[in-house]
Amino acid sequence: MPILGHRARIGYCSPPFVTETFCTEFYMMAPVGVTLMITTLEIRTRTKEEVAASHERSLIAAKYMADAGADVVVLGGNPINQSLGMENIGSVTDNLAKEIGTKVVSSTQAQIEALNCLGAKKVAQVFCYEDSEKERHSNSMRNMGFEPAAIRACGASFQDIGAVDGKLALELSREVMEESPDADTIHLGSAHWATAHALDRIEQELGVSTMTSQQAIFWKALRTAGVDDKIEGFGRLLREF
Repeated sequence: MPILGHRARIGYCSPPFVTETFCTEFYMMAPVGVTLMITTLEIRTRTKEEVAASHERSLIAAKYMADAGADVVVLGGNPINQSLGMENIGSVTDNLAKEIGTKVVSSTQAQIEALNCLGAKKVAQVFCYEDSEKERHSNSMRNMGFEPAAIRACGASFQDIGAVDGKLALELSREVMEESPDADTIHLGSAHWATAHALDRIEQELGVSTMTSQQAIFWKALRTAGVDDKIEGFGRLLREF
């Protein structure tokens, strides 16, 4: 029997203090021989103190993951990544990679690259949190260099995102496209709610590309680790790029 992770061992620094859905969706999409290392960080309510502590913890975790044999480490969380300044994200990952001797990417870099591959310009958004987070998500999209369009929230608190109804990914995608029919891409934001099952259905029904935070993180990690399998069933990004 081959050793677990004989094709790629992917490290992920997961922002939520309790992480559930990310692991499930990772193994829904992963080819045989690709495994996940995970460290949960400090995010419970997304305070500035938690964001700062999460960044520091992720640097420590990345070193442990590298020592344990990770082929690539992903620093999760747009709020954590972007808190350092968009202009600094590349130097943070580059410097950390040199220090630990393992490739490092951020979830923000993964999502920017994924949206560029999909040819995104105007992006409608659906995310799992409360309505009060809409402006933050729109600003995050602007920070990444894309025009935000209509946006919908599932309304879940941070600790309840693992229990978000799987129907909402498709239902709210229909709503944002009805409001912004000129959007070319739908971003299902946050890597910690159930979206993978809906990607092909959304693309086929609504005629747009989809990108989820989880899908982009997984895709970028795979490609960085040298796994170039084209994976069916989870959107254009994994199928074509």
